[in-house]
Amino acid sequence: MKIYSLGVVSILLLSTGCASKSFVQKQLDPISCRVDVLENRNASLQSKADSLEARVAALEAQVNQAQLANKAMLDEATATASASAQRAEAAAAAAEQSAQRAQKIFELNQKK
Repeated sequence: MKIYSLGVVSILLLSTGCASKSFVQKQLDPISCRVDVLENRNASLQSKADSLEARVAALEAQVNQAQLANKAMLDEATATASASAQRAEAAAAAAEQSAQRAQKIFELNQKK
């Protein structure tokens, strides 16, 4: 009798402890669907990120090009300002020489 009851208990434990394929499939189907949705969403987000990276790279190239153009314009403006300053200094020196000559002529005319 002990063997018989041990056998019955063993069969009951084994039959209730194991899950059937259909039970496992029913449990995994919702998880599988969620995983599929998440994979699709991840792929979509990845493509958007790649697109944004390309746009950022293009904008960086434009910014670099604009910075180079600004530097070139600044260098040109600096050169023009420097040349103008030199011409102004030369004009001021010429004006001072003319003023000195005029002063000397005035003094000579006053002495006569």
